[in-house]
Amino acid sequence: MTRENLLTDAERAARDSVRPPAPYRESPRDRITRLGAVFEEAGWTVETAVHPVRIRLEAFHPSGAVVMLTSDLRSTRQGKVRAYYLRPPGLGWWRRLRGRDVEYCAQHIGPPPDAPDHPLSNSRSSSKCRCGKVQHPTKARAAAALEDVGAVRAATDRARAPEARYYRCEADDRVWHLTSKTDGYTRHVPLADAFPSPRPSVTPPVSTA
Repeated sequence: MTRENLLTDAERAARDSVRPPAPYRESPRDRITRLGAVFEEAGWTVETAVHPVRIRLEAFHPSGAVVMLTSDLRSTRQGKVRAYYLRPPGLGWWRRLRGRDVEYCAQHIGPPPDAPDHPLSNSRSSSKCRCGKVQHPTKARAAAALEDVGAVRAATDRARAPEARYYRCEADDRVWHLTSKTDGYTRHVPLADAFPSPRPSVTPPVSTA
């Protein structure tokens, strides 16, 4: 207390300006990069897609299990990474995966026994997809559906154009669709909300008066 009274204004300002360093907070990009290495070391095949504002990681296990990690790099909540899990052999629909359980899932091909089970329905209420088309959770499931539809169409005498390919829905990374169009729907980096819709430019009319 006595020392406090002896400090000059300059000394007191210098003392108060010293702050302990802020604790390290892992960024979404660093977290997904680190977890990708964890999955690869555990024998999963990892695919990563990066855009300046979004990043997505998909990890595929030989058993058919799939894990998806997504993050919006524009988020102010550093380290916010959403995780989803598809049970082996890749059937059913996506289930939520807690961030704390991701590394456990990489090692044990599934969340811990005490983890809450949060199944996600492929309905409009739980998906950003508003395409109105049939939803498939993975590229492999969409490819299988494309073969099935092709076989049915070939066996029938219908005039409707056959489905030609599959593509990832740009509104929801967890959804794939089929289409009869040979191109369109997809961009170079098909990430949900990766590209904001540009506002149309309005040119003011030229006065002839």
